[in-house]
Amino acid sequence: MKIFLATFVGLIVAFLSLGLLEIIGHKLFPIPFEIDLTDLASVKEQIAKIPVGSLLSVIIAHGIGLLLGLIVARLIEKKSLIPLAIIALFILVGTITNLSMIPHPMWFMVADISVVVLVGGGYIYLMNKKENIG
Repeated sequence: MKIFLATFVGLIVAFLSLGLLEIIGHKLFPIPFEIDLTDLASVKEQIAKIPVGSLLSVIIAHGIGLLLGLIVARLIEKKSLIPLAIIALFILVGTITNLSMIPHPMWFMVADISVVVLVGGGYIYLMNKKENIG
């Protein structure tokens, strides 16, 4: 039951904090024009004009949101790494899905996936190492 609770609460924290951090990032680094997400041709044309700060804020939001979700899950379930793996995979699949649906610059796609993999994998690795030491 604790594994389910840790996974559920961790996912909620990850997605809510990720979304909130993206909103904050878009307020700090606003996109100076409107993008119609229903028109794929328009999106492809406009995406290259988005300021780098706006794109970087999204990558940072993904990393911090994932980390917060993992930390909360670990506070609830201290023995099993299963909730951490599930949360990291959910965020990774969500990231890849988003990147496949909306065209992004290649550097952004590589950086975004790398941050999610490094934060998720790194945290799980550290918790596993800590478990095996102590």
